[in-house]
Order: sequence, then C-alpha cells, then structure tokens
Amino acid sequence: MTIRRVDTKPVSVRPATTEAQPKNTAKAATPLTTKDGFGPSARPTELARAEKTLTQAPAGPGRIALTSPEAQQAVQASLNHINPLKGAQTLLPQPTTFVPANVERDALGMTHVRLDRVHEGVKVFGEQIISHLDKDGKVTGVTGEQSTVPAGLGRELPKLNTQSAIDIARKEFGLKPDKQPNAERVIYQDKAGEYHSAYRVQMQAIEGQDRPQKMNYLVDANTGKVFESFNEIGGFYGSNRAAPKGAAAPEPITATSTTKTEIADQGTVTSKIAFDKDVTIDKLKLDLDIAHTFKGDLKVTLTSPSGTSAVVHDRKGGSTDDVKGSFDLSAFAGESAKGEWTLTVEDKARLDKGTLNGWGVSITPTETTPPVEEPTNKTVDDTSLYSGKVALETTKGADGKYTLEDGTRGKGVNTYDAMNKTTASGKTQITDDNNVWGEASDGPRTKAAVDAHYGAEMTYDFYKEILGRDSIDGAGEALNSFVHVRTNYVNAFWDGTKMSYGDGDGKTSGPLTALDIAGHEITHGLTERTAGLIYRNESGGLNEAFSDIMGAGVEWYASTKNPEVKFNWTVGETAWTPTNGSNEDGLRYMNDPKKDGYSIDNYKDYPKQTEVHGSSGIANNAFYLLANGGTNSTSKLEVKDGIGMDKGLKIYYRALAHYMTPNTTFAQARAATITAATDLYGADSAEVAKVKESWTAVGVN
Repeated sequence: MTIRRVDTKPVSVRPATTEAQPKNTAKAATPLTTKDGFGPSARPTELARAEKTLTQAPAGPGRIALTSPEAQQAVQASLNHINPLKGAQTLLPQPTTFVPANVERDALGMTHVRLDRVHEGVKVFGEQIISHLDKDGKVTGVTGEQSTVPAGLGRELPKLNTQSAIDIARKEFGLKPDKQPNAERVIYQDKAGEYHSAYRVQMQAIEGQDRPQKMNYLVDANTGKVFESFNEIGGFYGSNRAAPKGAAAPEPITATSTTKTEIADQGTVTSKIAFDKDVTIDKLKLDLDIAHTFKGDLKVTLTSPSGTSAVVHDRKGGSTDDVKGSFDLSAFAGESAKGEWTLTVEDKARLDKGTLNGWGVSITPTETTPPVEEPTNKTVDDTSLYSGKVALETTKGADGKYTLEDGTRGKGVNTYDAMNKTTASGKTQITDDNNVWGEASDGPRTKAAVDAHYGAEMTYDFYKEILGRDSIDGAGEALNSFVHVRTNYVNAFWDGTKMSYGDGDGKTSGPLTALDIAGHEITHGLTERTAGLIYRNESGGLNEAFSDIMGAGVEWYASTKNPEVKFNWTVGETAWTPTNGSNEDGLRYMNDPKKDGYSIDNYKDYPKQTEVHGSSGIANNAFYLLANGGTNSTSKLEVKDGIGMDKGLKIYYRALAHYMTPNTTFAQARAATITAATDLYGADSAEVAKVKESWTAVGVN
C-alpha cells in the first residue's frame, strides 16, 4: 500500500525522479505550477493580495473554490512546505509534483488541502496527501507518504493505446455498457508494491441490472494484464447471509468483585462494586459464590445506590452448605444503575464460618427514547411508510400543485418518479394538490416518495447540524432521489450523482426508502467527495462502514426530532423482511456484526472475509463500542461506557473528511480517528482514550 500512516507531523517527501511532460499521446494531468514547476503562478503583489484575502476570508466551515485567492494561497503554502527545495539549483532529482483536488475549511478554523500525486505528468492511482493549516495559514502537519516511483514510468510511451485498454476491459466486463467507456492513463502500484504504467478503464451498466455496475479495471499499459477490478456501486441488496429474527436486546452492563473475604462466625461482611453508566434498569441478575459450611446461618442482601435493598437469601436450607448461583431481582427495575452497589453477608448463628469468593451484577438497561424536538417551521401532516408523520418542504408550482422539491436546503433536495423504468432519468414530478402527502387518497406510490424525500432532508440536516457540513460536497450540492426504479426491485444505490430506490418485492423488502438506507447511500456520495475510499480491499470495507455509521447517525438524529422514529444498531430493519412479523431483521448489525452469519467484527478474521460489506463489521463495531460501550464478541475486550453518538459521529466524520485518503487501511483509520479526536477534544481526553480502546477491541492496532 502507498499510504502507510496518518500523522500530524510534517512528512518529508523523498525526491523521486526528474519530472517532465510525457512524450506519449495520453492526456496528462496538469499540475498547478509556477515557472519553476512547484506552485501557483502569481506575482509577488498578487500573492500579497491573496494573503490579505485569506486572512479576511469568512471563518465558516466548507469547501473553498480552488480558483479563489484563499484556496490558492493555502495550496501554495502546502506546496512550499512539502517541496522546500522549490526553485533551487540542484543536481538532485526533483520532488514529486502534486495537483490540488480540493480545499476545505473546518469548524475549528483549520484548512485542509487535498493533493493528488502526479509523476512525470501522469496521475498516480489512489495516492494523495493532505496538508493541514492552522487558523493563521501555517502548515501544522501532512497526512500520507509515498513510495518512490521508478524514473521514466510516466514518460515512456505505452505499448497499448487507450482503445486497446478499453477493448480488454470490455471483454472482462461481459455486458453492454450503457455509457461510453473511458480510459485514463495512470501509474498503478500492485499488491507487491511495484509500480506499473497502466490505464484505469471505467465501464458502466446500470440499466436493467439487479446489481448495477460502475466497474473499474486497472490494465497494464504494456502487456494488457488486468491487475484488478472493482465495482464503485455497492447497492443495498441482500446476499446469502442469514437474517436472524427477533429484536436485539439492549447490551447488558456488568460489574464484578473477585476479592475473597472471610466470613467470621456471627460476623458481617460487606463488598462493593460500582457502575459508571447512567442507565435505567430493566432486569438485574446477581451472581453469587459463597462457600459456607451451613448456609442456614446466612442472610444475604443487595443494596442499590439509592438505598433500595433486596434480600437474596435469608437463612434457608440449613441442612446444606454454600450459596452459589444466579438470582433474578425485580426489586431494582426502574432504578438507575449508576453508583455504588453493596452486598452484605451476615452470619446469624454460632459454630459455622465460610468465604465470600466473589459476586457480580449484570444489568439489562431499558430501551430509552431520546428527547424529541418538535418542528417549528411546518405542520407535521405528511404520512410516511416508516417514520410516521413527518413535515416535508415542497414547492408550489404555477398550476397550484405541489412537488417534492425543497429549495430551503443547500442547492435543493428533490425527489422524482422513475416511472418503473430500468434507469432513473429525467425529472418526472410527483405532485400533490393540497400539500398533505401520503394520505389515503394519495396511494402507496406517494408514500414511498415521502420517505425518500424525508430521508434526504434528514440526511442534509444531520450533515449540517451535527457534522457542520453543507451537503455531500461541503458547498450545498443538490441531493436528487428517484423512487419506483424498475418493478419489484430489491435495491437502492448511489451512482455518483443521484439516489435510486427500488420498491422491493414485498417479501424480501418493502420500498428501500428507510432513513438509515437513505443516509447510507447518500454517504457514499460524501465519501466520494472527501476521502474517496477505493471500493475494494480495506479501504472498501471502510467505505461501507462509514455509510453504515452515518446511516445510523441519520436515524439517530431523526429520532431526536420525530417520536415515531426508533433508533437502533440494525441496518435497514424498517424496510427489510416486512412480512415476517419482526421489524428488527436487517442486513447488518453494528452491535453484533457476526449475527448476520456473513460479516466479521474483528481484524484477525479479515483474511477470511475481505468482501467490503462483510469486512465493514470491523469499523462498524469499533464505532458502536466508541459511541455506546460494550464487548467485542471475538476478542471479548470490553469498552466501558461510550462517549455518545454526537461525539462519536463528529470524530469519525472529521477523520473521513480531513485525514483519510483513497487507500486508507483499518490501521490508518484508527490513526485518523485518534487525530480527529485529538483535534476536537485534546490529546489527553477521555474521547481519545475511548477511540483507542474501541479499535483495540476489534483487533486494529
């Protein structure tokens, strides 16, 4: 792999080879260059003007246009930091060239410059670095490092032309593309770490496909060998994995004492344990291990932090010894678990003695409903399939009819009807006469559109309010959704520009317009616009996990606004298996990834399961443990107490947007989230400690 670490310290870029324009006819990437080839072309007065503009630029977070003076200045500062020898007369090979991909300012006032690597005028596939600037425009660190690319690899004339590469990929593809294939000359690093001259060929077949494909082929530019291929479109369909039935119970919390204490004849022993987590008790189980020669002497009492007591054993069974086993105690239901619990053992008669060997308490919390904020801007009179009554923003046309076009959020949140065509296209409006959507007279087709529209609006609001981001690109990009794609289609997917939702087959799924599905698929767009995690290997597993994580975030966020939305850690449960009597079946289970019979939850099992949906369980469970606390089922390592959804989501988003690159691995994701948590909460914070604990629990170090 080429990106081997995430580091907030400056990374020196090793000189590689002399850079020059390629002699072949393939289109070369165009670096941002000066006369000496290292930065934006600007006269000193222009640079001074740019510096002034940068210091006077708005402090708000978001994407900064590359052509703006403040972006140009940030890029120049980054290149100056990365290539300190710029313009110097030297016989050494010149440093690597970088092309700015985007510039973003975050909520802390930092600016992040994402740069693509270019070697001898040819883009190096998947390799980026990110420069991080403080509020004053000073570079404080660089993420990423690169291996040395052999000299001449970009300049040499490939034996194959672009059409030959397309023909090779077309044969591998085996389908009729519904879009003109394209090929891009790149430099590619294989699994062994060797660099090759190659073509990246993209071929698309979406129309009429159960599993839409936007395939990428990396083809050797000299031999025609296909190094690797992967599909950029994941989709939200099922697989051969099992779909367990029944609701998942809340994760129990436990505390134990293993300190042995002698019980003297006619003596009293007390032992204490404590819970830090403030949860309401649904069920409580006490485990006891008392060795005693005559248990008829003993009285055993458990007392909660509030002072409530329950007598567990009171001088019964005088003819036998020992008090061992589990006791279900209902007396503590409804109380808070937080605080110090006391076990009291009294020997009430003469002649016998024993030992308290140990004891423990296991508490199953009650399911809690987050506080609900009532909307203030619109009447809650629209009826959805999965989220109850909702309030949609719409547009009234000149004909008096309303359409599902929301102009209040960014550059628009719009929902259209695909009319059951095999590919979503055009802008066929879904209309309503009275702006009360989903009522009985509207019919079921409208209700699916209500959910899609609501899901996109909640995703936009979640990005804006929780993550501080204006849509997927950070600049208000429109979110366009199409419902009723094909007939009985069990899938939903993001194709790079829009959402497509199938109606389901009524058995495997209903319409795939659930909140967490909408958030999942739209987040593929967020990932494309930020880290660009390549959809294969470890980066692909992370790509899927981030969609699950942010999809769960959308469901959680909506549950704070809408009492009819129930947040849990199951992916797609409201739409999945609608007729089996349970609304808890789903495609994946973030709290217990192995429950689906397909996914893994620990990195030690990664060689056994590398498919991106299956391996997503590693990061999914790491996030669950960070936000909620709990135990990884493979390692048995426990993370006591989570930091909550709000903090967890902010950390993971910041890592994705500002510290991850296309080839990021699980280990680098750990480092990225640690760096993000350090930025937000400090290096010595409890949040950083929990990030480390949660990744360790899932085997990522």
